[in-house]
Amino acid sequence: MLKNFFTLAIRNLLKRKLYSFINIFGLAIGVAVCLVILKYVEFELSYDNYHTNAPNVYRTTTSSYRAGEYRGTGVISGYAQGPSLLSDIPEVKRYIRTHPMYGGAVVSYKRDSGDPSTFHEEQMQFVDSTFLDVFTCTALEGDLNTALDKPASVVITKKMAEKYFKKGEEPLGKILKVSGGWADGEYEVTAVINDVPGNSHFLFEFLFPIHNLLLNGQYKQDNGWGWNNFVTYVELHAHTNAQQVEAKLPAFIDKYQGKDLAESNSKNVLKLQPIRDIHLNPGLDFESSATVSVNTIYFFLVIAIFVMTIAWINYINLSTARAMERAREVGIKKSVGAHRRQLIYQFIFESVLVNFIGVVIATLMAIGLLPLLGELVGKNLVFDFGDYRFWAVLTSLFLFGSLVSGLYPAIVLSSFNITEVLKGKSERAKGGFSLRKVLVVFQFASSLVLIAGTFAIYRQMMFMKNQDKGLTMDQMLVVNGPSVVEQNTVRERLKSLKNQLKELPGVLNVATSASIPGAGHNWGTGMRRDGTQQEESKDGKIVWIDPDFIDTYGITLLAGKKFDPTISSGMRAVLINEAALKTFGLGTAEEAIEKRMIIGGDTTEILGVLKNYHWASLKTEHTPWLFKADTISGKYYTIHINSANMQTTVAKIESLYKEAFPGNPFDYYFLDDFFNSQYKGEQQFGKVFSLFSMLAIVIACLGLWGLASFTTAQKLKEIGIRKVLGASVGSIMSLLSWQFFKLVLIASVIAIPLTWYGISVWLGGFAFRIGLQWDLFVVPVLILSIIALGTVSLQIFRGANINPAKILRTE
Repeated sequence: MLKNFFTLAIRNLLKRKLYSFINIFGLAIGVAVCLVILKYVEFELSYDNYHTNAPNVYRTTTSSYRAGEYRGTGVISGYAQGPSLLSDIPEVKRYIRTHPMYGGAVVSYKRDSGDPSTFHEEQMQFVDSTFLDVFTCTALEGDLNTALDKPASVVITKKMAEKYFKKGEEPLGKILKVSGGWADGEYEVTAVINDVPGNSHFLFEFLFPIHNLLLNGQYKQDNGWGWNNFVTYVELHAHTNAQQVEAKLPAFIDKYQGKDLAESNSKNVLKLQPIRDIHLNPGLDFESSATVSVNTIYFFLVIAIFVMTIAWINYINLSTARAMERAREVGIKKSVGAHRRQLIYQFIFESVLVNFIGVVIATLMAIGLLPLLGELVGKNLVFDFGDYRFWAVLTSLFLFGSLVSGLYPAIVLSSFNITEVLKGKSERAKGGFSLRKVLVVFQFASSLVLIAGTFAIYRQMMFMKNQDKGLTMDQMLVVNGPSVVEQNTVRERLKSLKNQLKELPGVLNVATSASIPGAGHNWGTGMRRDGTQQEESKDGKIVWIDPDFIDTYGITLLAGKKFDPTISSGMRAVLINEAALKTFGLGTAEEAIEKRMIIGGDTTEILGVLKNYHWASLKTEHTPWLFKADTISGKYYTIHINSANMQTTVAKIESLYKEAFPGNPFDYYFLDDFFNSQYKGEQQFGKVFSLFSMLAIVIACLGLWGLASFTTAQKLKEIGIRKVLGASVGSIMSLLSWQFFKLVLIASVIAIPLTWYGISVWLGGFAFRIGLQWDLFVVPVLILSIIALGTVSLQIFRGANINPAKILRTE
């Protein structure tokens, strides 16, 4: 029986090669997209699961309130928090403090012969020695139990070992010199570990002992609760209830910070965040790694369901559409004794065969598609064919797809009445046409949602890129300042280089600053208008700039003056933005001039008011942003250059830089690219969404094309009669096309409210966003109508041009 079913199935597939291809190829695309999306979702959900101690490891987060007003939740703390938790909370087994090398540093390795290897590195962290006890790292060389015990030691990744040391050269015991960071000095390589997995929230290339950091600089005189630049992790004892630990934290905060918080009318709420939840909880302040919203995961799962459902709908539609073609086959088999159950088995077997071929092709397609997705999202995604979950998913898609796509057509085809089909009276499968309409409407509605979503994402991305940011972005070359310098001559050399750069042909202006747009602030602190109480203090951000910064960036001065190095009092004042006027109750821009602000305990005069500018992403609202003056800054050079002969200008800038600061790498980039990198996550989401939307629409078009072909074939006699009676090709095409266009209109009525809701939710994550204008919904409907009518018109046109004599000669 199975051999007979197999023979009949192959015969039917070969008899209608085109429609067999549509079914198989559509199912293959659907399964491939589903596999790829599920792999991406599995990767996003697997963050930090590889740590052996992951179930017991938590990161502390602090929610801040002032005068009852919520001010945000951040991940940073003072360096005393970890030791205090260990001493006060019995459930805490170990603590780990981490501190990034803010701004990075220059690392160099000098060999006995040849030029030294010198690079500017960013992924550098100071950590407690307990880090390697809690977080799982694989040692390639060295002993991780003692690797961070010595102050002048460093642990590097395999990637860095290959970068700084020649093949065959032993890294252990070698000395790396670090310059321009938070703890300059020479460090001995004590261990080499495997590269950090891509599904880790904590990325690094170098690990330094935190010991050096605490004994130098600003932390030397701190009590451990003032400077909040550390991230604290705790490992709880096994089987500890984290909620019970959290219940003790209010008293813990009150013990160590209660007095200071009460004086400023503030409140801190300390929580424990499981490390496995970190990646899926965006929106925390000072988060160092990229996170993803759970809603994004749901979006992709919905796309997977849409694509797979559309592929199954194609099979059902085409199978039921071919009902009349196979009606006589069913009637003859029933007349010679075939039971309905046997016919159902036969048609389900055909579905199984089609799905099996589709799954095999889909697996090959998914293997090719996954690297493309990995490139779009910037992650290394690979299928693990040794993982039982992969085969479980593939088998489930195969079995469920075979049943879902095969059962209904099997029931319909096996239900034909012998007498009617042999007499040729059955025009269509009973109920099949109405169900096909419902299924096609679902395809159209799904496609419309995906098209509109892609359109909205693209428009929001363009809006953020093209929005006037209140400062110049184009042709702004940013060069990182030097890290390897002699401190006694550095300021003179910085000024000298700036003056030389100004004289270059093609350079319009030059400024230096301690930060640039998109790179954050230098100092965040509480501030208030002079004359107000301390509890009225609000958060503000401060950046140090030189006197040429405002002109170089083209920021609009609304009132007051810019910094002037010849006026010493002005160089001690601050420039504020419009958001600060409202936040601190300073009145109009003119009224704010020469008023005073208390910033971190110091009283400072307001020199000028600047029009609001977008220093940070457009996802955030304008906040109080202040500029303080510095005659020269060694962190960033911003060079406004002419677009003509850009390569020549950059080469001359590099030559002057290397002459002024030998031994420093020349790292440069353009400001607009750097600023727009803040939208990397949204851009990746848009690309992936567009890719899968396009594939879904392709599947829908394949099915629609096949369905239009069968519908036209069923109406050939009607077309022939109409042509004999004088109907034109155009009128026939309009009549048949209208049947499909009605379905597009019905789908639009269903999809537009869903689309409106989905886009509204997504746009809610942006402070500055596009409006929900009519064309955001009308254009996708027009696009879908063109795609749908364009797909069916070719088949209808071919049918409408057939000679009616060929159709009606047997009547």
